[in-house]
Amino acid sequence: MADYSVKKISPKLGGERGTRNPNGPTSSHDLVEPMEFLYVEVIKALNKSVLNPITYACVPTVEITLGNYQSTTRGLPVGPDGAWNQVFAFDKSKADVLSVALKDGNTLIGKRNFKLAADIPSRVPPDARLAPHWYPISSTVEGYHMELLMSVWFGTQADEVYSNAWFADASTVPPNKMPNTRPKLYLSPRLCYVRVTIVSGHDLLATNPKRTPNVYVKIIRGEEPYQVCLKTGVSAGKDPSWNQDLTFVASESLEGTVKIRLMDIIKPSEEQCIGTLEIKLSDMAALKVPGAAPALFYDIKPPGNTYPEGDTRRFTSTLKMRLATDQSYHVFDECIHYCSDYRAFAKGLWPGTLGKLEVGILGATGVPKLKNMNHDRSAYVVAKYGNKWARTRTVVNNKSPKWNEQYSWDIYEMCTVLTLGVYDNHQVLRDDKLNDVPIGKVRIPLSLLQWNRIYTGSYPILVLGKEGLKVSGEIQLAVRCACPPPTLIFFPPSYAFAMAPFRLLLPKSHYKSPLGLPQVDKLQSFAMDVHCQNLARTEPPLRTEVVKDMLKPKSKEFSLRRTKANLHRLNKFYAWLSSKYGLLDSKIRSTTDNTPKWITFVVCFCVLWVLPHVLWLVISLYPLCPVGFIVYEACKILMECYRTRNGLGPPPPLVLFDAKLSMLDLPNNLDEIDEEFDASPVDQKILKMRYDRLRDMGADGMVFLGEAAAQGDRVYALYTLCMNSTILRICLMVLLYVVLLAYYYCLFEFLVKACVTISVFRWVNFTFARLDLPSALKNYFRRLPTNEYLMM
Repeated sequence: MADYSVKKISPKLGGERGTRNPNGPTSSHDLVEPMEFLYVEVIKALNKSVLNPITYACVPTVEITLGNYQSTTRGLPVGPDGAWNQVFAFDKSKADVLSVALKDGNTLIGKRNFKLAADIPSRVPPDARLAPHWYPISSTVEGYHMELLMSVWFGTQADEVYSNAWFADASTVPPNKMPNTRPKLYLSPRLCYVRVTIVSGHDLLATNPKRTPNVYVKIIRGEEPYQVCLKTGVSAGKDPSWNQDLTFVASESLEGTVKIRLMDIIKPSEEQCIGTLEIKLSDMAALKVPGAAPALFYDIKPPGNTYPEGDTRRFTSTLKMRLATDQSYHVFDECIHYCSDYRAFAKGLWPGTLGKLEVGILGATGVPKLKNMNHDRSAYVVAKYGNKWARTRTVVNNKSPKWNEQYSWDIYEMCTVLTLGVYDNHQVLRDDKLNDVPIGKVRIPLSLLQWNRIYTGSYPILVLGKEGLKVSGEIQLAVRCACPPPTLIFFPPSYAFAMAPFRLLLPKSHYKSPLGLPQVDKLQSFAMDVHCQNLARTEPPLRTEVVKDMLKPKSKEFSLRRTKANLHRLNKFYAWLSSKYGLLDSKIRSTTDNTPKWITFVVCFCVLWVLPHVLWLVISLYPLCPVGFIVYEACKILMECYRTRNGLGPPPPLVLFDAKLSMLDLPNNLDEIDEEFDASPVDQKILKMRYDRLRDMGADGMVFLGEAAAQGDRVYALYTLCMNSTILRICLMVLLYVVLLAYYYCLFEFLVKACVTISVFRWVNFTFARLDLPSALKNYFRRLPTNEYLMM
């Protein structure tokens, strides 16, 4: 069986704060391993041939060689002053000599060599960047005398040129595809619900004045391919009524318009527009508290401003609507189970920040090749939390890429999930029509993390397919939830931090005017399209297929495997309850020795009836005794925490997947997994086999439901019998009267204690009071009639 656990690793994290010293100082790159690069910044080349000037235009190019790696400025865009302004990055350990050659086309002009150990300085931010230097290139061909403006230094991924550098492993990538390989941060705009309530129409006229219009309202928002079109029901008459909500999603800045069309259905296959209206989103009422917008009348313009023949009215058709941007809701743009944010659109409704989520993406191992491909994957990672997306650089043709990039996010809620997706960059190829291929995803719930602890581990990248569960490599991560130190020791750092577990998870509008689950699912697909549209406008764009894969909701299709897994979860819970009860039952209830039974009963009796009087007596004689005891225990606990807080070792690896709980550890359930990915239609033989299997499983459920229904029938029969039988009704009234008297004239505390004492006495099952046969009441209840005989 494959190993799906998170493996513990011990990386040499940068700075002084790492797994060995989690309380050391923090920095922007303390969760990654330092990677040393040789940076070569090539700015421009000048032709200073004076004695023997060149009679033709010189088109210089620079070739940089380090070991087996080579990069060139050929194909790079040239600025107006003939400058490249490009930084090249090489792995420091690949060779000992750096060679920079200047060429005119294919003609070598000159070359300059640098010894890595002696000629190249090191730079670590926040040191200022090295000033570029003019290097004369020795002329090897008569007529050339060139100077090259460049700078060379050793640096790490903390260097500011890292994000724009051309790495040597990507030298085969075309220059126009190079921006698709660089690390980037993307901020997706906040999303808002736009609610259009179509109340009614007034004085509507069809194109033909002799017929009554049969109208529905159509709302259009956006442009293709992300256009949203919503429709109301059909209503007939000149004054139709709908009272229907149409809701869609808009992004931050709320620009654009909503197009409203009144469509008249002339025939089942023919419809005609009889009125139009365009409203800007910025003109709609902004709702920042739960409620409804005011209903207003809007004039409807006929299409093309051409009124129907014979229309001599002095007024126009109107449409009564409520238009609002519901800014008090959180727009679900990802699966509810993996949500990373719960904030509303309105910033005034945001809770206070709790801390920072810091993630160091170290690298990956064992990334498999794609089928029918001869080269390794060109992998990059996309991390999403809230509305901030982080994309690492692409390591070209490497099955064990190293990124060592660190990103951070603000934390507003700990009950959220960080999502990281690994993708194969196909934009580095020369075919523009290929989409990036997902390799797998890793999700980390923040609720599993402790504050200010560094979690380092190698997380398996799991992919579930028709062939079962497969591991597509492992990704190494370092994760930390950092919060500021408290002002007083053992106290929370802020009021928002202390009240975070008790505040509302969602904004108030979700509880006062909740959205239905089908509506949330529909709006989630709208939100995904809005994100794709916004992130496609960035440069370089975050690919649409990547955004959709990161936001892909959890499948709600029927799965026999997940059904059995959910049943197993319930069984596990009830087994836990029964094990706690069975532990006592095996020692006390089932034994024939009455000694432990009497001990249990006497202890229960003393706790309920004797201990309160003893405590009252102690408090009366020594009032400060309880307070002193509480203070002593509190100080003891605080001192123990203070002694151990600095000696904490690295936390254990997280548990993010359970193959047994997911029913993926069985070798004979491949058909159940294959069923989840089947598309219609399915072969009849396979369908019949699966149907028979489902029938066998449903038989036990049918019997269980029948037994539960029979018990309900007996309860109803008992009620009917009590209502029809005079003797039973009198007995029931007398019993209820006695219970009522006991409730009114006895203290509630006394009743509870008495019930608990009787229950314990009955539960310990003394041998002299043991009754192995059913009681008279059980026998009577069992004889009550059911409706089973009425069923065929």
